[in-house]
Amino acid sequence: MKKIMKATLALCTVAILAASLAGCAEKVNIIEDPNPYTFVNKGRPVAEYDAGMTIDGKLDEERWTSKEQRWLYGVDRPNANAEQYAEIACTAFYGEKGIFFGLKVEETGNRIWVNHSAGRDGGHVNSAVDMYFGPVLEDKNAASGQTFEFSFVADGQYVSRVNQAGLVEILTSYDKLPVVATQTIGGEVNTPECTGYVVEAFFPYAFLEFAGWEIPEDKSEMVIGINPVHIFSFSYEGELDKVDRLWSNWAPNYGIAGDWLTPHTYFHFGEKGLLSYDYTVTYGGTGKGTIKEQNGMPCILQQADATFEIDAINGADITKLTVNGVSYLDDLNYNGARATFTVNNPTEDIEIEIEFN
Repeated sequence: MKKIMKATLALCTVAILAASLAGCAEKVNIIEDPNPYTFVNKGRPVAEYDAGMTIDGKLDEERWTSKEQRWLYGVDRPNANAEQYAEIACTAFYGEKGIFFGLKVEETGNRIWVNHSAGRDGGHVNSAVDMYFGPVLEDKNAASGQTFEFSFVADGQYVSRVNQAGLVEILTSYDKLPVVATQTIGGEVNTPECTGYVVEAFFPYAFLEFAGWEIPEDKSEMVIGINPVHIFSFSYEGELDKVDRLWSNWAPNYGIAGDWLTPHTYFHFGEKGLLSYDYTVTYGGTGKGTIKEQNGMPCILQQADATFEIDAINGADITKLTVNGVSYLDDLNYNGARATFTVNNPTEDIEIEIEFN
């Protein structure tokens, strides 16, 4: 009997509630919140860099294109007869809040391959530049312990490691980490249209100090060593470092040792880029010929001897050759129609005068 009474009471209660709601339906007003709450993920904080700069991989700011900015231009050719080669240009400068680095790589006779499998990433098999970067100091051991390896892959991924009893990844708060952007040239990676890539990077002074660097107040005194080792990748899936890639340290072709984790043997850069001197050539005589720095660079390095190649045309003789007024005729070395000479340890801009007759 009790069970029946409970069921009847429940049905009556539901009926009364339904009738009550029906009678009040016309009196209910729904007011929308004029400022609805929406969740926004702000993402990771990014290091603050200098005003007027945008890290987007375009290198189109005035600082990059200024005539005062010194670039390193190189050609990485595995051997003299290789059909595969890469044209490489890079520079760096000191900003108010960190060091800016720009790099451009264009390959001929090869594809730009990127495939982030564990074996390829671990073996550095993708198309990339392994940039070795450290301070040039009198204390060579201290400099070696502050040397980075930045692996800039063609699709924009990168890894930074520092030499601390071996190369280890260095991590700090996001607002101190480098900022890197990459643009491909011609098309997307892994397509025939893609011929290269451009890297724009910013290294906050706070990040470098975290790794042990001492940043001087007068940055004109600071010299950094950079060695942009280039990696040719020969396939999409291969993982064998001696078959599917070529890790090419091309610095020795330019008179730079580029030794492992020793920044004083790298290319030297200062507050306005590559530390270098200008050279100019004045031609004379009745004959014709050409003269150029042996690697085709538009300048000569401050830290290395400068070798020049002379090509006489139609059998012309070299009857005069001076460098800053000093004769170099007796220093010529001949190989057929081509002659070479070397200016040892240059300390200033040089003016070359040459006559063909």
